[in-house]
Amino acid sequence: MRLVLLVLAATWLIRIPLAAAATPEQRAEMAAVGTLLTKAGNLYKNSKFKEAGEAVKEVQSRLEKLAEGADPQMGQQLEAMHKRLINAHALLELEGISLAALKPLTPPKAAGKPGDPPAVGTVSFVKQVAPILNARCGGCHVRNARGMFSMATYESLMKGPPPGKVVFPGNVAGSDLIVKVQDKEMPPNGAGIPDPELAMLKKWVEEGAKFDGPDPMAMLTSLVAGAPAPAPAPMITVQQATGNETVSFSQDIAPVLVANCINCHGADRPRNNFSLNTPETLLRGGDRGEPVLPGRAADSLLVKKLKGTADGARMPMGGSPLDDTVMAKIEKWIAEGAKFDSSNPKQPIEEIAAIARAKKATHAELSADRAKLADENWQLGMPGMAPFRTESENFLLLGSVNEETLGEIAKQAEALAPKIMDIFKGPAGQPLVKGKLTLFVFAEKYDYGEFGKMVEKRPLPPAWRGHSRYTVVDAYGAVLNPRSSDYSLDALLAQQIAALYIAAQGQGVPHWFAEGCGRVVASRLAPASDKRVAQWNDELPGVMGMMTAPDDFLTGKLPPEEADICSYNFAKFLMSDGRRFRILMDGLKKGGDFAKTFEGAYGPPAQVAAAWARNPPKGR
Repeated sequence: MRLVLLVLAATWLIRIPLAAAATPEQRAEMAAVGTLLTKAGNLYKNSKFKEAGEAVKEVQSRLEKLAEGADPQMGQQLEAMHKRLINAHALLELEGISLAALKPLTPPKAAGKPGDPPAVGTVSFVKQVAPILNARCGGCHVRNARGMFSMATYESLMKGPPPGKVVFPGNVAGSDLIVKVQDKEMPPNGAGIPDPELAMLKKWVEEGAKFDGPDPMAMLTSLVAGAPAPAPAPMITVQQATGNETVSFSQDIAPVLVANCINCHGADRPRNNFSLNTPETLLRGGDRGEPVLPGRAADSLLVKKLKGTADGARMPMGGSPLDDTVMAKIEKWIAEGAKFDSSNPKQPIEEIAAIARAKKATHAELSADRAKLADENWQLGMPGMAPFRTESENFLLLGSVNEETLGEIAKQAEALAPKIMDIFKGPAGQPLVKGKLTLFVFAEKYDYGEFGKMVEKRPLPPAWRGHSRYTVVDAYGAVLNPRSSDYSLDALLAQQIAALYIAAQGQGVPHWFAEGCGRVVASRLAPASDKRVAQWNDELPGVMGMMTAPDDFLTGKLPPEEADICSYNFAKFLMSDGRRFRILMDGLKKGGDFAKTFEGAYGPPAQVAAAWARNPPKGR
């Protein structure tokens, strides 16, 4: 952490050379402001944070005045200084110094044609937003789906990539699409997009991210004037396995494809446009058409290429031929109808194979696999910093807190495990879940935030002090060790552990249910002084007022923290009916599908959410 801060501080201290475009008076003022900013940096380095903050406040005020009426060349010089100011803000806020929000250097100017800044009125997706997305994002996300994120249609844009939505109507700050463009992470060349176009995208999101065309599934390229409408993609039907098949795609076929084929035929620029990334893309095929003909193994191109009986090179290219046993399974799978035993036809085949392996693994094997993933995630989130490390019966802990503190936290976590099992009537004498849970413990909020950006590819909501993630393959909680009594570490740990315990029950447990139950447990174990729990209750009425339908938080129409606040209160509502909740949990513990089990216990989720919204639980 200290190394990162020093690097940021160094960029703060860099002087920006002044060009000749400005007037002598402007150049003198820029030089004075630059000197003052350097002085602020030196004060920071000497731990004089309050004095540094006062200097930064003056820099901010003088820089805003300089920006008024600046020409483009001078604007570039001011932009460089503005970036230094952003670094200064970030560093000082970590030290508890409050500063006024930074304003953009140049406010957007009004205009009316597509691509110009938004004028008064409603932004048109078809006329104004689609041309920007096509021009700035087309190569990666409109005509391709890099990173498994497609903007090919309005519908796919609003759905977002697998990690979650990137556009939240009405919420500019919570929309990752805007954040990444604004921070110049996208487009990947780092140049950003013109400010008027960014302002247009922001206004569109602010106004509700509405679609004003005839068909939200129309190709975006067809909405842009003069662009020919592409030919429709062939309809692909992914058949679900019945359970009577002798060959399992997830256990027998997916691992073979991952080990031998995915390097050349993955999601990014697959050879011959044939991607094995998902069941859908596997069946769709590439330049040579459909590779699999269900029920006709001998005629399927996939089999011919693997056996070397088709024209061209035998597959896998440059590798040894698959042995007869493996080939026999592939042929049998196709002969039995090429059916898939994964619930999501868009799920990456790498994930399908990994989950199948995790389900077959023993507790010790899965613990070892998760430990390896924990080390990889730590190095990704905290590069170059070796973690303190400890292990207990149910947990593996990695952290930037000292070894003694980490050991005490491990004891706290173990003490919480039986309490959580008791709340949810879990069986005694068994591990909390199969495979040890990883707990990442951070001493600094900055490091916790960087973990979210680097490992999960998303900004973590400012209100968060901890969160969890469960994928069967991996299961971890990340927490920020409190420095004061604002919140209880016991409650924070209980929230993550309980959420992971719930997520591990049954099949397809959604995030809202796991997180909601986790927060209920936290509220039961937290002291009355825990400000986080109090805030969830205080903010609920305002969050419910944001919703257009009672189940918006279930269907991904709210930003993460707002959705989680509703999930918490909804879970309290569900748990208040002990009989129904027992039916639900008993069904999940037997391996039941969540959607079916929930409906059997409570009824359709939308109807249950409507009943909750009429009378949400009050207090803790």
